[in-house]
Amino acid sequence: MIAGVVVVVLLHAVGHVLWWWRLTESAPPSATAAPTPGTPADRSSGSASTFPPWTDGVGQPQAASEPTTTATTLPTPAVPAYTSSCLRRDNPPTGATFPADDPFGDQVDDLGEGAELQRLYAVRDGALVAIDGLGAPRPCDLQLWDLVNRVAPLHVKYLEEFLVFDADPNPAKGQFVIDGEAVPKRVTNSAFDDNHWRLAFAPNGLDRSELAWLVAHELAHIVSLNDSQTTPVQAPVCDTVSVGSGCLEPAAILNRYISLSWDAGQLQASRKAESLKTAEERVKAGQELYAARPSSFVTRYAATNPVEDFAEAFAMWCTVKPTDRARRVLPTAKPIDSGSKVAWFDTARADVVPTLGPGCAMLTEFAAT
Repeated sequence: MIAGVVVVVLLHAVGHVLWWWRLTESAPPSATAAPTPGTPADRSSGSASTFPPWTDGVGQPQAASEPTTTATTLPTPAVPAYTSSCLRRDNPPTGATFPADDPFGDQVDDLGEGAELQRLYAVRDGALVAIDGLGAPRPCDLQLWDLVNRVAPLHVKYLEEFLVFDADPNPAKGQFVIDGEAVPKRVTNSAFDDNHWRLAFAPNGLDRSELAWLVAHELAHIVSLNDSQTTPVQAPVCDTVSVGSGCLEPAAILNRYISLSWDAGQLQASRKAESLKTAEERVKAGQELYAARPSSFVTRYAATNPVEDFAEAFAMWCTVKPTDRARRVLPTAKPIDSGSKVAWFDTARADVVPTLGPGCAMLTEFAAT
């Protein structure tokens, strides 16, 4: 399973970097091939933004104590059925098409070089409705949708679209390949609605543990960046941290995480990396941060920036059992150590544990079967 997770991380690497960079641009996104493969994620972009996407260059994560109100814990769902053929390496073309001017993006190349649209659905009253010119949802897509619903039943309300695609099963070295995306709705060329999201997955060629990690990672973005966690930017400088579509609330999950798990040196290095002009430079800077502080990150991709670090640490917490060696060997001496970051989710008892803990307990079992 550990080897599988490593494969997923190596199959992704630039997608999220490019998407967060794109969030703060004024021009519509364009499909630009990235120089190296990337980690769970998103799409590509054109020119550098004024500020790094996850920070306005001045605001700081505000130290905030964990909320004292604890929500009612949900029951642990049963592990859903998932047919092995749904993870086949390559699928035949379906003829699916994007609706014109889809606000979440209507170019399949945005999902990676060699990507192939399989199906696209609107989410209406918790159900999938085809908007791709084809008929009823495929059984495999319904199984994937069921898995997402069981992991985060209180957060699927943010989903407006659900997309399934095939990543290139035979990518060349240096090809821009991703196998997942979580993206908010574009309102204007420079504004996004973080109350409405599209989730996209390319499950082809993954095993169950890789799929579980991918689902957890993408859901982590929706959980930490929806409108309950952010406030619209009212001034050039956030009091906390800017994530492109708004400022983090002081009590936001991500703000609390950053304030405890990133020291000043790491924040400075990440800001510098995100301000670089090219994807190659930003990826290289993230690799250098990992090389300098390997004990701080659960994966190399986590060193990209705090937003991705949160998603990777959450994916580890959500899909790997505490007794598994992959978690037991993580260092915990300091708050910024990777093991401490993963353990932090156990302490977030007002929001993370009640709303996501049961679904994650199910997902760890799904990954192990």
